[in-house]
Amino acid sequence: MEQFRGKIFNEEVFENYTKKLPSTKENSLIKNGLFKNVNKYKAKFASQTGGFAVVEPIEGRIGGTPVNYDGNTNIPKGAERDTFFQRKVAYGRANSWGEYDFSADITNKNFMAEAGEVKEYWDEQRQATVLAILEGIFGMTGGVNGQFVSKHTYDITNSANPELGADSLNRASQKALGDKKGKFNVIFVHSAVSTNLEGLNLINFLKYTDADGIERDLTIGTYNGKLVVVDDEMPVTSDSTGNIYTSYVFQKQFFEYEDLGVVANKPIELARDAYDKGGKTDLISRIREIIVPMYISYKGEDALSPENSDFATGSNWELANNGKVGDNKVYVDDKLIPVARIISRG
Repeated sequence: MEQFRGKIFNEEVFENYTKKLPSTKENSLIKNGLFKNVNKYKAKFASQTGGFAVVEPIEGRIGGTPVNYDGNTNIPKGAERDTFFQRKVAYGRANSWGEYDFSADITNKNFMAEAGEVKEYWDEQRQATVLAILEGIFGMTGGVNGQFVSKHTYDITNSANPELGADSLNRASQKALGDKKGKFNVIFVHSAVSTNLEGLNLINFLKYTDADGIERDLTIGTYNGKLVVVDDEMPVTSDSTGNIYTSYVFQKQFFEYEDLGVVANKPIELARDAYDKGGKTDLISRIREIIVPMYISYKGEDALSPENSDFATGSNWELANNGKVGDNKVYVDDKLIPVARIISRG
């Protein structure tokens, strides 16, 4: 059993040695039900003797135009059902944090990273990865993929009313999914956008009854019937007119998520160098996982573990399709992909 300063070191739960600064980030994209936890990809990778990508088939629906059943018209021979494919890729990250013995000796404080701090760190990194995936999805161009981006984007920055209003979310939802707009149930916005909506009394805060029987507002609200989640990590750019905010709208469980673990089964371990400046202990942490958007394939071939810059590249993504070429290539209907973005000035 490993020890650190005479204490047993548990790789899963280790002691809280210091009081730390609280995180300034909400990491809300990886909370609030956006992840659908699954337990299948680790087994799939094992069955194909490792690797970093898996291709899953998606059964299409029957279709075609019926003929007139009049005793004279031949019935067409059965058309084959289309089968679609979605390529899904794993990624890994690692980091370490160290403490010199002498620093602890002269301060009488232990600066070793604590369990909750490491978890919070990876939450921040995971949210950055999700934002990169969204940037890549909405960076797709050309043909059906470009049409998806256009249809699922509601940009009002240059309109007469460039800020979100009473029906902005409803219109964006209809533009993206048409009669399936009811699939959307959560919107993630920057605090500047939320503040604007609050000023217009467009956010209806959920209520609760306290112990004295008084009805009070919760900090959770709805806008056009969708849950509002405020997070300042939502993208912000600017031009000569001012800031431009991107808000994302989802159906819950839009992303599949699985912790794949690491082969050495050492997600967290200690490394000791007794020579370095009188002695140093490093806490090493590794993650390997998969985050999969609904019915959108990652087609980047080069990286065994894509960087966030790879995820953010539009040419690395495409809608799930039947794998054929030219006119025979058929894509999943974008109405099945419940994500949209709203670009506004507040």
